[in-house]
Amino acid sequence: MSDESLSFMQGQDDDGPRRVKREKRRNRWLLFTVLGVLIAVVLAGIGIATWYGKSAVDALDNINRQPDLMPTGERFVPVAPVESEKAPLNMVLMGSDTLGGERGRSDVLQLLHISGDRQNVFLMSIPRDSYVEIPGRGKAKINAAYSWGGAALAVETMELLLDVPMDNTVLIDFEGFVNVIDALGGVTVVNREESSSRGFDFPKGEITLSGEEALVFVRERKTLSNGDFGRAARQRDVIKAVLGKLASGGVLSDPGRFREAVTELGKNFTVDEGLTNDNIIRLGWELKGVSPSDIMSFQLPTAGFGWTDDRQSIVLVDEDKVDELRTALRADAAYTSLWLTGT
Repeated sequence: MSDESLSFMQGQDDDGPRRVKREKRRNRWLLFTVLGVLIAVVLAGIGIATWYGKSAVDALDNINRQPDLMPTGERFVPVAPVESEKAPLNMVLMGSDTLGGERGRSDVLQLLHISGDRQNVFLMSIPRDSYVEIPGRGKAKINAAYSWGGAALAVETMELLLDVPMDNTVLIDFEGFVNVIDALGGVTVVNREESSSRGFDFPKGEITLSGEEALVFVRERKTLSNGDFGRAARQRDVIKAVLGKLASGGVLSDPGRFREAVTELGKNFTVDEGLTNDNIIRLGWELKGVSPSDIMSFQLPTAGFGWTDDRQSIVLVDEDKVDELRTALRADAAYTSLWLTGT
């Protein structure tokens, strides 16, 4: 499905935000999402032998788990299941550059929403300059949350913005981004806009990217007509391309490439301690009917640009549409809205 017209969710806010408790923080970047889809491909694909299953488990054992990626203190209560025994899941996908020994700002911030019935997966980019309320700090660009308080404060900011709890945090570093794509033999995407950067040319249309090319491709924003919005769209496209390649017959039928790819995945991930091997495998089985092409992607609704009192350029949030989004996320029910390409 394209980014142009999506079915996301709609319903009434049953129970509004109440509060609860949990944990805190860390530092890296994003390659792709939907751990459940990945594990479904690895463990639930038809005809995958025991050897492949062992490779997947070995990869899971290599995932870094950190105790400080989730916030402590008061939290939004989970959304109650509507017509399913399973609650919906919300995962924060983020990353940043480090500046020397200092923590950088989170230039990539996304929400992965998996519906309670495990039939729908949504990937939403959040512009790094979105002007939002940051707990304990007041209004600021959303990427400042990571700089000020690490992953924990970024997650808490997401919860305040969307009125739902975040269940997990997933990060992957820049080197991992390159290595995983190279282990897959490159990925193919449909490039929306021609550009050149750091010695690489990216013509419009279908292109195949190596790991290094993909990293340049998803980092570029200055030469794109839509700036950060165009970069976010490229990130979503590469995410889905990686998942599609993992699910392709060429990778699944090549034991060496399969093992190399999942090994690179495992050792380059950092997740919160709640995302255990058992939980990942369980989610994978629950998502076995979902393919990478089923992931619907879009961007947080925005209302143009503005300036702060100290003359910082900011992205204004469309409060009316985001309020609809909040209601839909809490209800985990169907809602229809039009999302324009590149927004």
